[in-house]
Amino acid sequence: MTRVPDPLAAIRDGFFVECDDLLEGLQDALARIGAADAGQAPVDQAFRAVHSIKGGAAAFGLGDLAAFAHGLESHLALLRGPGAAPAAGTGPLQRAADHLAGLVDAARAGRPAPAPGTPILAALSEPPTGTLADGAVWQVVFRPGQALYVTGHEPLHLLNALADMGATQIGCDWAGLPPLTDLAPEEGYLCWRLILPGHLPETEIRGVFEFAEDLCDLSVTLHPSGAPLQDTVPHDVPATAPAPSGIAPATDTATLRVDLGRVDRLMNLIGELTIGHSMLAQSLCKQCRTDRHSPASAALDALGSLIGELQEAAITIRSQSLKPLFQRMSRVLREASAAVGKPADLICIGEHTEVDRNIIERLAEPLTHMIRNAVDHGLEPPVARAAAGKPDTGRVTLSATQRSGRIVIELADDGGGIDRARVRQIAIARGLITPDAGLDDDATDALLFRPGFSTSQDLTMLSGRGVGLDVVRTAILALGGRISIRSAPGSGTTFSLSLPLTLAVLDGMIVRSHGQTFVVPQAAVLETGAVAGAAMRRLESGQSLIRLRDQFVSLCDLGAVFALASPPDSGRRAIAILLGDEDGRRAALIVDEIVDTRQVVIKGIGQNCGHFSGIMAATILGDGAVALIVDPTALISLAARHAGNGRHRSPPVRVPA
Repeated sequence: MTRVPDPLAAIRDGFFVECDDLLEGLQDALARIGAADAGQAPVDQAFRAVHSIKGGAAAFGLGDLAAFAHGLESHLALLRGPGAAPAAGTGPLQRAADHLAGLVDAARAGRPAPAPGTPILAALSEPPTGTLADGAVWQVVFRPGQALYVTGHEPLHLLNALADMGATQIGCDWAGLPPLTDLAPEEGYLCWRLILPGHLPETEIRGVFEFAEDLCDLSVTLHPSGAPLQDTVPHDVPATAPAPSGIAPATDTATLRVDLGRVDRLMNLIGELTIGHSMLAQSLCKQCRTDRHSPASAALDALGSLIGELQEAAITIRSQSLKPLFQRMSRVLREASAAVGKPADLICIGEHTEVDRNIIERLAEPLTHMIRNAVDHGLEPPVARAAAGKPDTGRVTLSATQRSGRIVIELADDGGGIDRARVRQIAIARGLITPDAGLDDDATDALLFRPGFSTSQDLTMLSGRGVGLDVVRTAILALGGRISIRSAPGSGTTFSLSLPLTLAVLDGMIVRSHGQTFVVPQAAVLETGAVAGAAMRRLESGQSLIRLRDQFVSLCDLGAVFALASPPDSGRRAIAILLGDEDGRRAALIVDEIVDTRQVVIKGIGQNCGHFSGIMAATILGDGAVALIVDPTALISLAARHAGNGRHRSPPVRVPA
């Protein structure tokens, strides 16, 4: 029996998608309330967002969500008067917004509502500063849009409802009415202006338009006694109303919501198309010996260019701003701050940076652990901060930027920094290192990522079990990323995550070393050149260097790293690929041959083969062979580690079969 899809379920899903946008707008508005140059706009934006959520929740019978949204809406309405401002700051409003988001998540998943929101609304009960002068009036400017008439609403009923509430003036502005020959029956040309007593709650006035507010231009403004009133609709109000819910307006920025599974399928098909193109090109070259300047080769190159553009377009479709994720982290920080009694603010930078949606979804858990770690371990208690001359409120900065074809996310706190002596002491006590181990700062910081390692003496709601940073490292490695730490005593700690912009494709350089084929990400390649064995130097410590234009650079030979051959010898001629990472470090990668440069499809190997140092993923080449994609930064780190301590030799990395 064929299952008929439930149309109401699709509409309900659309409501929750819209809620995500509304909650994002609500957080933006709350962040700007009280700013010197913000004016009334943030309060109006917050009010509209909560009002829209309330209306949709009521329509779908989500009683808990609708009731809380109605209460929050009522408190926001009190802030819409002239000179009004939250008496206790925006903290209570932020907590109310967090609870509203929790109710949305619970309703979406069909779970019971979280803890009652009554105490949260009670915290908003303090009246806002500013009072209404005697004789204040509400001015309502109402212009129906085409969508209002299309959906069957009758403006007369709305006007009668306002008259029943005590409207003292009702006037109609027909200045926009065109000549009869040009009049379109489906358009809305008339605009009404009404005056109501100032003692009426704004929520009651707007309640009249509850199911029509999105279908008209509506302005509800409180005017103190004696203040001039506008005669017509404000000039900054658009002349056309938005389309009914579910119908996209015909504008240049119209959007289309598509199920993510369809986009993923498109990406997979484009990946297979790329592999097929490579196989076809290689077959023509081998079997037909096609001339590079022949019409067939030109057509094949043109096809490759089109496939590349198609890939970029699909990646753009799947890309998403980091802003929703960063806003979620603001909520995590507020909860962590309240749990440990350490006031803290989150500063977000680069939140509009776009990344593959799949990466964003998998970043939520590691960033949550990092935020909690920064608050619990990084920031000092208020007393200690005061003694150090720091503000009582700690600061955590979350930033994102693109560097060298990768996305770099940094989380920095202004706390006391890592106590490395204590870290070593705990590691010795747990048998992780010997008392005479000469660990540098980087090796000491790496201990923090050990499973079960924790510097907390007591078990708390946030820490003590030693799973936080271990989870972070595992998640970042699974994404093909890297994590590093910078810390200075008394100045705070910075965690840096370096991740690919997409998990789908990359521009790679195909190389061969000792009979094996590898792919080097082109974003990390600075230059290439042939070198003689005489340019290579092997020190007594075992460190290998290469001379490039009167300077020596650490050497990393693929054959030696992956146990394919012994370290480079002075009689060998090879090709050096100068690599660089986002931190400015350099190393020379020695290979036997550069085969080609092409865009390759990334295939993860973590689930089947586990993690291998120096390898980030794999790909399928044009001849059907599998090639490993090397991790340039890991190879640079390996070369740098050998340069810093020649006695420390890491075991060769075995290439997975």
